[in-house]
Amino acid sequence: MVIENSNIYSVRFWAHWYFLALVLAPFVAFVDYHSIDQGFDRIYGATIIILALLLLISRGVGNVVIRTYIPVGIILAIYYITWDIVLWQSTVARKGIFYEFFLNKTLQAVAVLFIVDNLLFSRKLIDMLVLGMKGLIVVGAMVSLLQVVYDPFFFTPTKFENFMTHYDWGTNTLHVRRLSIFGFTDVNDVGLSFLPIVALVTGHELKKNGKIPILILLLAFFIAVVNNSRYIQLGFFVAVAPALFYQGKILRNSLIAGAGLVVTVGLMAIVLQAIGYDIGLYVQERLLDESGGSRILALEILARFFPDAPFFGTGQHLTHEVEVALANRSSQIHVGYLAHLFSYGIVGTSLALFFWVLIARKLWRVARRTGFYGSFFGFMVFLWANVTMVYYWVFTFGLVLCYLFSSYYESKEEELN
Repeated sequence: MVIENSNIYSVRFWAHWYFLALVLAPFVAFVDYHSIDQGFDRIYGATIIILALLLLISRGVGNVVIRTYIPVGIILAIYYITWDIVLWQSTVARKGIFYEFFLNKTLQAVAVLFIVDNLLFSRKLIDMLVLGMKGLIVVGAMVSLLQVVYDPFFFTPTKFENFMTHYDWGTNTLHVRRLSIFGFTDVNDVGLSFLPIVALVTGHELKKNGKIPILILLLAFFIAVVNNSRYIQLGFFVAVAPALFYQGKILRNSLIAGAGLVVTVGLMAIVLQAIGYDIGLYVQERLLDESGGSRILALEILARFFPDAPFFGTGQHLTHEVEVALANRSSQIHVGYLAHLFSYGIVGTSLALFFWVLIARKLWRVARRTGFYGSFFGFMVFLWANVTMVYYWVFTFGLVLCYLFSSYYESKEEELN
């Protein structure tokens, strides 16, 4: 149980403002991109590490909660940094170990987990964050609509537009990735921040008001569909899974959800057709295309090259030999878990999986005790994403909010007991 004392009130004050600023991250990152261009990791990542250090110093090592995932995450970060030093690449080579400490995404995740485990947060803050997340979904749907009918790269980083154009996806309405308002924090944040906040809003509304936020979910579904990434479209159903636990009647809710899915897909098809989508072509070229073969190719590449460095990996996502073997059939080993196994071997992948599973277990235990499943399913989106894409970092603004909400509901449960 977390116990507050006067020595850490100032850290708690700044932590509250940090999370309020976090829900505005898409707009903060937009301003940053067009001004000083420091990026999400420097603005939000380095800040949370500083706050964690201040909290540790103010309270003292003997008076803080340190759950198992904290040392595991630190060891994993050291493993990544060690490979960076061995290969003399990336941040360590350019900026030094001190700079790497503040910009290491794994350490940033450790810092935020440490913060939420050791501070208490108010209901007022949570209510404000929920309002902000609903606002993000509404504004995101409006921007996604503009990206469909006006310009797919409206409110999108120029570097991503150039990337899409390079692969001839910029003019293909069924393949271009529409990032809504979430592209400036990270181009993967439609999946790894937007979907977690959908899970949080769903879980919070069920827990607090006993209702499913249908309108918000319809707007969120629109964002997911027009993004064109299938892992996001399927991940949406992971994000809304808290609705299955409504009133504890999982079987009944599953049947209702199935019927609702049919109706929702039908309505969405009508809307998409009205704004210029060719639904038949969409099904043929996106849902039924053969790009899933890149996942089979990932298995082939791993089977061929993994035995060369099975324990510690290569430290690199792509070696020259792998690039030659891919022969332009894919840009990478297109399954996150397999790519991590190739890059960091059995040792590194075991550490990463241990870290992720410990976080998921904590979120699940809180969900079972409190009835708030939003944080757990928000994190499950990350675990699902790596089945089809490559992204190892559990520090995105959506996932950070998952950790915060889980901590809040855990503290409320402890107060009742």
